[in-house]
Amino acid sequence: MSWFVVATKPNAEQLACTNLARQGFTYYLPMINVSRSHARKVEIVKRPLFPRYVFVEMDIMGSGWSSINSTYGVQYILSNNGLPQAIKGEFVEALMAQEEFGILKINQYFKSGDMAKVCGGPFDEQIGEILSANQSGRIRILMNLMGGEVITSIIAERLVKVN
Repeated sequence: MSWFVVATKPNAEQLACTNLARQGFTYYLPMINVSRSHARKVEIVKRPLFPRYVFVEMDIMGSGWSSINSTYGVQYILSNNGLPQAIKGEFVEALMAQEEFGILKINQYFKSGDMAKVCGGPFDEQIGEILSANQSGRIRILMNLMGGEVITSIIAERLVKVN
């Protein structure tokens, strides 16, 4: 069994998960607590760590994975040359290990101006300057890539401070 990434329609992560479960698929939707202010009130709400994405565990040879693309709430399954592209299971397991009562606990220790190195993913080993960090553990970082400056958002767990 391997983990795959499924892209959902906007704000339809829960709908996609419900319908994937009805079809017998095992899914994982990592959630975080974020603060939201509305009508002079600040409240803590659960939001997906990766908006519009859900992880699905399946055996590509044995299951009817093609039905995923026509599931309510799902836009498509990430694929390569027509076949779903598996991701490293350690990534999903590491996320699950950080959960407490169904919510990811992300330790935030970055502040604006800190320099950090990215660990893993498409920006692996890139060093950049932290622009901002919010309570949900998302960090905005400025990196020099391909002759220009790029601002991207990344989770704190993928960063390591450098001097």
